[in-house]
Amino acid sequence: MNSKLIRTIFLALAFGFLALWVLEFRRAGLFESYWLLLLCVICFLLFQFSRLKAASLAKQAAETGAASKKPGKASAVGGQPSAVSGQPSSVSGQPSAASPARSKPGKNPKK
Repeated sequence: MNSKLIRTIFLALAFGFLALWVLEFRRAGLFESYWLLLLCVICFLLFQFSRLKAASLAKQAAETGAASKKPGKASAVGGQPSAVSGQPSSVSGQPSAASPARSKPGKNPKK
């Protein structure tokens, strides 16, 4: 079952037992209605346990998801992925060495 559905059921049962306990307490007293109060407390504790368990599972899933998530291919310069797959990215706006439109060695490209 869905954990949200279970938490909703526990919370509804707890409030229902609490309402029944109040009505029974007014009618018969604490001794005869104590069991309803205990059921109410048990349902509240189960609700809390379910909520904390779901939160810890979500936290673990987020930690394992972040740890298992590997960064994409990044170039050595700036840690940014290259524009073309398999080719290093350009440095400071200049075309990369693998780029077909490169300038001759020793000359600066025209701007």
